[in-house]
Amino acid sequence: MLRKCTDEDISDEECEKVIDPFYENYDEYVVTYIMPEVIAFYIASSFYRNAMWEATFFQHYKSAKDIFNIDEKDYKRLKTEVIKLLRIKYSLEIISEDPLDFKRIEY
Repeated sequence: MLRKCTDEDISDEECEKVIDPFYENYDEYVVTYIMPEVIAFYIASSFYRNAMWEATFFQHYKSAKDIFNIDEKDYKRLKTEVIKLLRIKYSLEIISEDPLDFKRIEY
């Protein structure tokens, strides 16, 4: 269904029942499936290209996260997923979070 554009404001009830759930669903999808991949790629790419500045894991995480206009509600869950992706997808094991440092995993 396409909503018709009007010059009128939507009601509070319509916002609560239609619009808010849409954005909540969208935000959850981005936080669950997109952000971990992008943040892990950002961190790994900067490491492998020798473009990583000395900073904490959290600072690198926030730099990568800034491209999204979404506040994640569960940093620990997202951090766990990013660390898992760094290990599995990019062969990087974190040996220090402050400052962030890695060892390359040899398979």
